[in-house]
Amino acid sequence: HFGLEHHESNDSRVAERSLLDGALRDVSLGVLPHEFVHSWNGKYRRPAGLATPNYQEPMKGELLWVYEGLTQYLGNLLAARSGLWTVQQYRDHLAESAADLDHKPGRLWRPLIDTTIAAQILYGSPAEWNSLRRSVDFYDEGWLIWLDADTKIRELTSGAKSLDDFCKRFHGAPSTAPTVKSYVFDDVVATLNEVAPFDWRNFLRTHLNSTDFHAPLGGIEQGGWKLAYQATPNSVLKDQEQVRKFTELGFSIGLRLNEDGSIADVIEDLAASKAGIGPGMKLIAVNGKAYSAEILRDAVKATTDPRQRRIDLLIDNEGHIENHQLSYGEGEKYPVLERDTSKPDLLSKIIAPLTWTR
Repeated sequence: HFGLEHHESNDSRVAERSLLDGALRDVSLGVLPHEFVHSWNGKYRRPAGLATPNYQEPMKGELLWVYEGLTQYLGNLLAARSGLWTVQQYRDHLAESAADLDHKPGRLWRPLIDTTIAAQILYGSPAEWNSLRRSVDFYDEGWLIWLDADTKIRELTSGAKSLDDFCKRFHGAPSTAPTVKSYVFDDVVATLNEVAPFDWRNFLRTHLNSTDFHAPLGGIEQGGWKLAYQATPNSVLKDQEQVRKFTELGFSIGLRLNEDGSIADVIEDLAASKAGIGPGMKLIAVNGKAYSAEILRDAVKATTDPRQRRIDLLIDNEGHIENHQLSYGEGEKYPVLERDTSKPDLLSKIIAPLTWTR
């Protein structure tokens, strides 16, 4: 899909039959509420660094975690609240995004704030080495950060307020003709403090400058859920693989493959990487059988048997045919959100449709 926000409209493009086909609908139509939110968050309230007066002055993207990250959070909420996504689809999308961000070794050297500064480069970067380089992660990691902020506000106010109250203050100016009202980091902090006094400056700076290996999962956990892994792909991943024509084994052996068997990315320090496999190579055979996604998945699944914890891969490395042996024993692993029954189910409350009375 493609989406481009405008002040009073948007240019959203999706594949034919996206309103009718279930997989296309799941994968593509989230762009609609995202671009809708941009009318307020991006076009009306715009970071000062992006409100440049001419095309000669370079844009400064340090607040893209608000411009795009908050829009990702609100857009996905609207997808669930409106019924565009089911509640389960929302949770599966969230699980996929959280797990992907939790499997990016590039986090150890590149904090989120640097992805905003490097946005002009990262938007056009290839899939190869994505996990080690990082990409425009301020979208989905912004989703996690603003979920964390939402659950924190609810905690601080004993449920009396939420991020909705922040949005009403930040975006809810008196009705006017289209206009641009710019902001800086301090404005975000000040508005959060108006809603719920807290050390929001440190809260946000910690997230933005972190080089922790793990993604910020606090909002999921405070929402009464936890990121876990299961042996079968969730419905969202199945739809993504069908529509985008790829095979996701990044959470198990660390491989992501294109439809033709070419390797799109390898997760550093997982089995494939340790076996010397890298992006740009092409998988030809698995344990002596011609490659297909099903055959590779069967081989990974079988590794739960201690007698089958070696996978032999025949690789085409730019014309050189090589054998690589993977040592692995955990079977298939795909992300899912599991309920933490020791905590209230705040996440379901957050994504529930809002009621309104006159």
